[in-house]
Amino acid sequence: MSLKANIDRILRDKHRSLSWLAVSMGKTFDGLRLGLINESIKYKDMLIMAEILNVSPCTFFKTPEDDLSTTLQNNIVAEPASEYGDSLKSCKELAAALKDQLKDKERIILLLNKTIGIDN
Repeated sequence: MSLKANIDRILRDKHRSLSWLAVSMGKTFDGLRLGLINESIKYKDMLIMAEILNVSPCTFFKTPEDDLSTTLQNNIVAEPASEYGDSLKSCKELAAALKDQLKDKERIILLLNKTIGIDN
């Protein structure tokens, strides 16, 4: 699986976008996207990305089969997690992501209005 596909999967699981990651890293969207597609991203940037996404850098190179076997092993030996706490955390993360998307949408509308000369 390609580096970009793995990053996209991690972002999708965390309900975040690639543009959010680029801004968080201080990179341009196009620069980060091309670096991931060409797999030419710097090691330092990968460490920063891992820190922002709160994952280990090795997860960028795992295949879904690796994740499945790890998940199965963890489910066998681990105690069940608190479902309420996990779902509450997921809801809070989703709410934060939606608020970020709404802010981005409002900025885009404002820029489009300025471009075509409509004042609010």
